[in-house]
Amino acid sequence: MLTPKDVLYLEDVLDQTFVLSKRLENETELLETEEVIECIQNTNEKLKELFKDLLSILEEEAA
Repeated sequence: MLTPKDVLYLEDVLDQTFVLSKRLENETELLETEEVIECIQNTNEKLKELFKDLLSILEEEAA
């Protein structure tokens, strides 16, 4: 069971993850090196998976 403080912490992590993901998407458009673009895209995919996992935890706690 998560405490209210835990939930606030997870919400903050979700917000930061979302912002970072959007920033990575924007920055990728400015890059020219395919290897760097691929690395950032892979990182962003992992961030999106993390976001979904954290959101799932919060939804389970809310139920």
